[in-house]
Amino acid sequence: MKLNYCPIAIFLFFMVIGIPQKVCAQSGSVQSIQMNVDEENQAITGFGASLAYYENWLTAHPNRAEIYDVIFKELSLDILRVRNTFGYDNEMINHVKQFVSAAESSLGHPVDVMVTSWGPPGYLKSNNDKDNGGTLKYTVNDGVVEFDYAGFAQWWNASLDDYNANGIFPKYISIQNEPDWAAGYESCLLRPSEVVNAADTLAGYNKALDAVYDTVQKRADRPFFLGPECIGIGYNAVENYVNALDLSKLYGIGHHLYHGAESGTVEDDPFTSSNYAKVGNFRPNIPHFQTEYSRTGWFPLAGMIYQSLVQESVTAFLYWDLIWENGGLVALHFPWDRSRWTNAYGYHCTKDFYVFKHYSRFIHPGWKRIGTTGDNEQLKTAAFISSTGDSAAFIAINRSEHDTFNIRLQVPDFRINEATTYSTNENSSFVTFDYLKDTLLQVLPRSLNTVDLRLSVVNSGILVPASRSSFSEVAVFPNPFSRDARIRFVANEGEDYLLEVFDITGKQLSKRKLGSFSAGKQHVEISRSGFEAGTYFLRLTNSAGQAAQGKFVVID
Repeated sequence: MKLNYCPIAIFLFFMVIGIPQKVCAQSGSVQSIQMNVDEENQAITGFGASLAYYENWLTAHPNRAEIYDVIFKELSLDILRVRNTFGYDNEMINHVKQFVSAAESSLGHPVDVMVTSWGPPGYLKSNNDKDNGGTLKYTVNDGVVEFDYAGFAQWWNASLDDYNANGIFPKYISIQNEPDWAAGYESCLLRPSEVVNAADTLAGYNKALDAVYDTVQKRADRPFFLGPECIGIGYNAVENYVNALDLSKLYGIGHHLYHGAESGTVEDDPFTSSNYAKVGNFRPNIPHFQTEYSRTGWFPLAGMIYQSLVQESVTAFLYWDLIWENGGLVALHFPWDRSRWTNAYGYHCTKDFYVFKHYSRFIHPGWKRIGTTGDNEQLKTAAFISSTGDSAAFIAINRSEHDTFNIRLQVPDFRINEATTYSTNENSSFVTFDYLKDTLLQVLPRSLNTVDLRLSVVNSGILVPASRSSFSEVAVFPNPFSRDARIRFVANEGEDYLLEVFDITGKQLSKRKLGSFSAGKQHVEISRSGFEAGTYFLRLTNSAGQAAQGKFVVID
């Protein structure tokens, strides 16, 4: 056991069996699941969590170096969300400096930082208290209410000065955490737009955003704005806030999942909630960020992350508490008294840690969600692929309490070179088992499963490399085809490409200059026009003299 990694129980959760393929589901039969690389959805920004509250427990912990590796490296964390406490907690900036430095050390690269205000200092609040709700301070002149948006913006600008002076340059900021919730801790109520009547006098999120945005735009280093970070996705909360905003000032729609998400038509079953798709269809041209959630059990959490990625098409999912006392992703034991520890390490990973790791460890920034075919109401699947096409992640959730699914995973036009499965159910967490391309996955009832894949492109026809090729392999998809197809390959920067097509006698039928491409995965279209039904060969050559050949079939 390595001290800087959370313990993993050794339990054989997947079985590898050799049953002939049939397209059906349930125990004893085989279900074919295909990953469709041509069905591209959202690009992933990343996975993250908050170090908010209990910050001093982590910085004081004698095993903090191990814990940093667990929360940053083992989870492959992309986004760190922290509290803006400028003006009332002067120690916070030192904690955040340690977190950011530790993240870079563990990850080998800087972590993206998101700064959120739980509430401004009391002098900017209507109740003169940073806690207990309230709204922005206001004055009444000749019967007209004027909120101190300018003061709020100046506070935000000064806080960014402090971050920058300490070497921290946030990538994202959110002007107010949960503006629709009056909490007993730091909080500040902001309605979508100002409410001034006999019952309420509340500042508007829209005007607060305008003030902070316009002030921050004068800075040399300008973060992206996320918002409104309302409590959940029910009650049209996201829509009501966002519709009141100048959308040119919002980089991403941020929200939490504390209502409208955990349950739908069935209690504690997020798969029965229609709100994910509803919010996903709202302003789909703006990236969606799920920026905080932590409450329900491990299996609903697995479904909530899935629903967020697949139904809402979020680009980022952030868990709430990265560390906490007796909770969060990593539960810390009291750092100042080893006698109160329940193990030798002074911390332990929770069940939620492993659920989150199923996603965060294997799906990375820049990857895209691609289509899958063959799942059903009980078996939910999702897939993600790297920009270079050489790595992918496959997620399978079995919702059934009783049925087992035997899956044959296929990636048309790709060879599965390496694959490892990871599985979690009620009795075990993140069990690892090698998965080979010619075997099957057995997905047990009520389980979360991830397959980590290494891929290479192959042709669905016959691939015959003419020479050692820098773009290595050519694939035609679909193949056979009756109208149009796509030729896929990996290009080198700055090289020109030529496409030739031959009939089965070797006669050249067409010659087409493709020009140059940026480095990486590329494709060109080929039309049926001019080709009779039959078999044809193609050759793709670059200006370095390297070539690859393939075969395709045209049908009526």
